[in-house]
Amino acid sequence: MPNTTLLDPTSQGDVSAKFLAPRLDSLDGKVMGLLNITKNGSDIFLDRIAELMQERFDIAEVVHVKKPTFSRPAPAELLVELAEQTDFVIEGLAD
Repeated sequence: MPNTTLLDPTSQGDVSAKFLAPRLDSLDGKVMGLLNITKNGSDIFLDRIAELMQERFDIAEVVHVKKPTFSRPAPAELLVELAEQTDFVIEGLAD
């Protein structure tokens, strides 16, 4: 697999400090986090993602979290809490 560099257009930090999370061996038995960006329709989109993931995998639990506003990055405390409660996160954007 070729090296991949991810860039965050909202970040003011050093790009070299970014990293990819290690891959999970399986999603079965894992806690899935859903980060709702609060754009129109994102709740519908994420609810459908949760349904599809639960049909395909043995997801132990789904944790739903909403950003205060879509126009700003999620507060660090919210992201830390989500990371502590879940094994993986899907972020949803819609419109």
